[in-house]
Amino acid sequence: MIAIEAPPPDEAGASDEQFFNNWLTTQCAALPAARAGLILCATPAGLIPAASWPAGRPAPSELARVAERAANAAAPVVAWSKRSATQPGLDLLVATGTRIDGALAAVIGVMLEVPAAGGIDAVDPDALAAQLQMGSGWLDARLARRQAHAAVTRIERASVAMDIVAVASAQRRLDRAAAAVVNELAIRLSCARVSLGMAHHGGIRLRALSHAATFQERGRVVDAIENAMEECLAQAAPVAAPPLPMTAARVFVAHRDLAALDATPSVAASVILAGADGPVGVLTFERPANRPFDEDTLRLAEAAGALLGPVMRMRADHDRLVAGRIVDIGHDAAAALLGPDKPSLKLAAIAASVAVAVLCFATGEYRVTARATLEGEVQRAAVAPFEGFLATSSVRPGDRIRTGDVLAVMDDRDLVLERARAWADAEKSRRKYDEAMAKHDRPNAAMLAAQIDQAEAQLALAEDKLKRARIVSPIDGLLVNGDVSQMLGMPIERGKTLFEIAPLDQYRIVLKTDERDLPYVAVGQHGRLALSGMPADRRDFTVTRITPIAEAKDGRNEFRVEATLDQAPGPGLRPGMEGIGKIDTGSHHLIWSWTHGIVDWLRLTAWKWIP
Repeated sequence: MIAIEAPPPDEAGASDEQFFNNWLTTQCAALPAARAGLILCATPAGLIPAASWPAGRPAPSELARVAERAANAAAPVVAWSKRSATQPGLDLLVATGTRIDGALAAVIGVMLEVPAAGGIDAVDPDALAAQLQMGSGWLDARLARRQAHAAVTRIERASVAMDIVAVASAQRRLDRAAAAVVNELAIRLSCARVSLGMAHHGGIRLRALSHAATFQERGRVVDAIENAMEECLAQAAPVAAPPLPMTAARVFVAHRDLAALDATPSVAASVILAGADGPVGVLTFERPANRPFDEDTLRLAEAAGALLGPVMRMRADHDRLVAGRIVDIGHDAAAALLGPDKPSLKLAAIAASVAVAVLCFATGEYRVTARATLEGEVQRAAVAPFEGFLATSSVRPGDRIRTGDVLAVMDDRDLVLERARAWADAEKSRRKYDEAMAKHDRPNAAMLAAQIDQAEAQLALAEDKLKRARIVSPIDGLLVNGDVSQMLGMPIERGKTLFEIAPLDQYRIVLKTDERDLPYVAVGQHGRLALSGMPADRRDFTVTRITPIAEAKDGRNEFRVEATLDQAPGPGLRPGMEGIGKIDTGSHHLIWSWTHGIVDWLRLTAWKWIP
């Protein structure tokens, strides 16, 4: 077997197709018995023919099948094939794969004629496969160099794209970010003009032109650029005029018109700004005709567009007014509600709809809630009968008393002396009167008679005060006020209230009603009362009186509404007890009952601020 010679060094300008053809020709020429050769390159789309020998002729189908088998095998594949009836003999088919970092890169297959003398014993297939693998070193180097070049290109492309994204991220507003992006891209890609447009209501709205601070929203150039952008947006893929191999299947009429717009010949290309929910916008590039776009440049622009899309979407959302954000929120909510996912959200929406329907159509009793205080219906006071000093007191607030019970006793020592003096004056005047009558001294007798009347009046007054020195209860009830134990021996003014007594079987309820609820309250309405001390015991009442005088408390105006209990008070009730009362004002829709307070406040606020 003749050794396979190495091919000449790779020329710097040789393409992959030329290299593969030269390599395969060299390898097959070194094999005198070679009849055909084939190279298949591995691509994401599968194995594709890269070269065949003899040149210009397709490889035999038997050799192609053996090469495909070798792609899936870890070792060289050897097969024998009989020739046709017109050409008797055997052919040896040898195929082996070449791998880079464990991944299949290419498959090499050779068909050799088996000599008639010696037959198959004259050929060593294993030696031939080993020599074929040794000769594939140049092929491996070429493929590895191509992959390394592609990796470096991708890294450079990603680096440039990330730089562009960094430029956009440094600006908070959409217009400033767009202007910075187009200026940076114009410099990086050596473009005469770069334009950025954002998707707007199914079309495109131009937001920035490179090297231009402002531009007219409607103009011949702007219209042409937006038409080219919309052409790219409609196809959702890069477009170039003149077309490149990667854009040959796209329509480029608007790009051709844009390139022909100026007197100087130019070329144009556009790429999509991709977003999570579809295209965000379009980047359009223009160059002089003597510097056309290539696929590497267009792929770089496409990578920049893919990374810029989410950033520009965020800037656009940040610039939108509240109404626009509400529309987005509503759209997202509708998509989540009507989409196939999130069943819990759908159940919650159904429950909310049912609840709203119930609130809108169902009715119920509307109750006005107010703080309530229990008072005695009749409250009597025990006052000081005369000026003096308090001697004793045997009752305290909270004591149950009866009519005639002694509440306190005034100090009567001065009254006893005054009574004795008045009696002595009266007796002295009577003796003098008797003497005057005996002497028939009528003028003096008349004067003495007047003095007797005066002394008797003073005596009667002193006796009356002595009778009233004992302060007694005028009614049966509960002593609600009057702790005079700290006032013993102190001077008391006449008429000073010492005790207050309330009956235990006659009560009234005082409800402090807010002025906003007062229009719904009327005399004769019923309600229920729950006291703080007896929250489980609800007592019915009827409104009897509405006092038209407001009382300011805690920054609100409250009106006094009085009511009476509908049943006997029963044990446990005491004047002064507090709680919560609810007045039934009539039937209303539930939605009104829950929201009328807010609606009234909004009406008042609007009236306040509307000129």
